[in-house]
Amino acid sequence: MNTKKILNKKAYDAQVIYDYLVNLLNLEPKLPVIFIADTNTEKELKRNYLTENPFPHIIALVLAKLRKAAVDKLFLEEKVLQTPVIAAVLSLCANVASEIGELRGDNLSNEKIYSDISYAGLQAIRLYMANYDDKEFKKSRLASAIRVDNAINGSFYKYKTKDNKYVSFHVYYQDQQQKLVKALNLNKPSDKFTLKSILFDVRYLSGVTKNYNAQDLEDLSFKCGACACVIRSRKQFEATEVGKALTEMPLIRFKEFDKNPNCKMNLSKDLSKGPLTGIKVLDLTHIIAGPACSRILAEYGADVLLVRRGKFIEQEQAMLELDGWAGKNSIQLDLNKKEDLARMKELIKEAHIITYSYQDGCFDKFGLSIEEIRKINPMVIYSHLMCFSDTVWRDRPGWAPLAEDITGLSVRNGSLEKPINLNGVPLDYIPGFILALGTLIAIRDNLKEGRVCQVTTSLTRGAMFLHEATDLCQKENKVSDRTQISETPIDGRFNKSRIYVETKAVGRVGFPAPATYHTKYSNLEANMSFSDGNHGFF
Repeated sequence: MNTKKILNKKAYDAQVIYDYLVNLLNLEPKLPVIFIADTNTEKELKRNYLTENPFPHIIALVLAKLRKAAVDKLFLEEKVLQTPVIAAVLSLCANVASEIGELRGDNLSNEKIYSDISYAGLQAIRLYMANYDDKEFKKSRLASAIRVDNAINGSFYKYKTKDNKYVSFHVYYQDQQQKLVKALNLNKPSDKFTLKSILFDVRYLSGVTKNYNAQDLEDLSFKCGACACVIRSRKQFEATEVGKALTEMPLIRFKEFDKNPNCKMNLSKDLSKGPLTGIKVLDLTHIIAGPACSRILAEYGADVLLVRRGKFIEQEQAMLELDGWAGKNSIQLDLNKKEDLARMKELIKEAHIITYSYQDGCFDKFGLSIEEIRKINPMVIYSHLMCFSDTVWRDRPGWAPLAEDITGLSVRNGSLEKPINLNGVPLDYIPGFILALGTLIAIRDNLKEGRVCQVTTSLTRGAMFLHEATDLCQKENKVSDRTQISETPIDGRFNKSRIYVETKAVGRVGFPAPATYHTKYSNLEANMSFSDGNHGFF
């Protein structure tokens, strides 16, 4: 199939998924959506495999190779649909944001939403595509990338077990990796598993895992505070206790706390930054998925304050986290310090929204469980992203590649004998975007009815939705007149792979360009700068 047919098929699938989500979530989108299948985007997105590459020397070639493989796949058929899902979800985010703008006084008659299919695919590989100039940050992000590029990285290495199954390890924080190395009684310290020793380490770990049954390795890993999983087919996963819980879990769960006109957000008429202008988001998220949610809120004008223990440049996972800093301010708090914990509680009182993606219960020891947070601010909307279900395994840690392996996506994309992870990290970005959609719905309902709620989804629930969406698009479907397909590019849009912003934290940064263009809110890129070391939301 040639590029034109592939992009048109993905655009059609996006229409099908869009209609499905509209019905699933009882939405009534008011603005038409045009999915663009423009073959001209291929040349632009492929032209900079080597250019605008922030890594030095041989590592630059490694990144270029990753970029090339990832971008090439944007113009190929997908065994597991991810591009159409992203296009559909982000277009719905734009439509619900429009409703919020209208509730606040904006006139949206004759406005439209455009979503370019190639740029929707780009959103799943944002991790590889950023560029930046600051020399110190280049060193920091490079060190972060090299640290996780080792034989224990389950994104790249799967190991056969005694019972002829496969497992993958997911320990991208150093403390998690140390726990796993200790639990497996490996023959060298955690920090000695490096990029340079990968070939030796893969052979060594292959010998170690053959002494265990796959389920025993999964249990051992979670028990020690790390995480790993048996690589399962979808059928095998759905037969497990957690798989059954996920099949019963809605894509987005809304748990209502209150519904009262007195609970409506008290906002001004100022919409200068977009429909979420003046809405304060306290961002308690990390890595990619949670920050992807709050970044969408920032794009539409929210004031997002990201809580960190140190500066951006000092973050252990700077490689993974850069993209999620866009549009935010950060405040540095150590909750072990009495004065910093007190400041956190002041910020909770001030916030309209809290986004949370740490391991469930992580903040409870500081008196910051959701129950305690609601005592501090009973009108706050709490948006919660976890790895597994909100019942079974709710307090277990997890990562996006693990979500692919455990739910059968990597098997569906390859086979049980040779599982293949999806392009980029879609099980970070797609659940993050789904949580953003749920949060926008919660904001809209608050402005209409004074509804206060908790919004919940998960990485593995997002994985199950990719299965559902792929199944759906394999059937014959009719689409509504809510959406259209166009092969004609929009003047001045979807013609650059990056949007550059000046930041107050790490200098000039080029973020991957967005997938949607809203004719009313046409300058949302202006909201993408970020700053470090703030004392409050502004």
